[in-house]
Amino acid sequence: MTSVVRLGALALGLICAGLGCYGAWEFALKLEGEVTYLVLAAPVIAVSAALIPVLAEATWRDGNYLKALLWWAALVPAGAVVFFSAAERVHVAKAGVQAERVALRSAASRAQAALTKANAEHVSARAAADQARGLKTCGPMCRTKLAAEASAQADVEAAKRKLLSTESKATTDSPLQAPVWLLPAALDLIAFMAIWTGLSGWSKAPRRQPAKRRRRTMKRRPQATDRHRVANDNNVIPSSAA
Repeated sequence: MTSVVRLGALALGLICAGLGCYGAWEFALKLEGEVTYLVLAAPVIAVSAALIPVLAEATWRDGNYLKALLWWAALVPAGAVVFFSAAERVHVAKAGVQAERVALRSAASRAQAALTKANAEHVSARAAADQARGLKTCGPMCRTKLAAEASAQADVEAAKRKLLSTESKATTDSPLQAPVWLLPAALDLIAFMAIWTGLSGWSKAPRRQPAKRRRRTMKRRPQATDRHRVANDNNVIPSSAA
């Protein structure tokens, strides 16, 4: 594993661990209401949870198998502190959004009921105004009915505008919703694995290349034809000697 990859993993792990520490601090502070030793202990536990895999691996390599197993056991409550702190924050955020959606849908229902009532009143006022219009002379009663019709018409228009405004804000819930535990679980796992990889990453031993076989040079044994050629060469008398 290259040093660049290990440094990148370590940086990612530190960022995720820092977010977990902040979440644990905020959750503990909200529960206590003031800075106490529990509030200070929450981020310390979060940092410890991120470093426990490294310590467990180091003790295992040193041959302290019991200590390594105990370190892994200590990871369970330490990781639970970070997990539930983030899960509580996610739950509160989702609950607030859900409550707002419910309130907007309730407002839309009330606006629909108000529009229905305004339409009924407008129909009644219009019927009375039509009767008044049939009179030859329009006295005070006639003018009152005509004014009531105009007021009912204005109420209907106002109810329609309010209904349109509330319905545009009243969104429905998504059919696919992430569970509350998904974000804190992903944050914890990435922090643990990234810091573990960055601080205790190991590189594979270099592969040994097979040694090259030496070729053995065998001396060539003279054959029968070669021996006869050598003997004939020895029997030839040089011309200068003759």
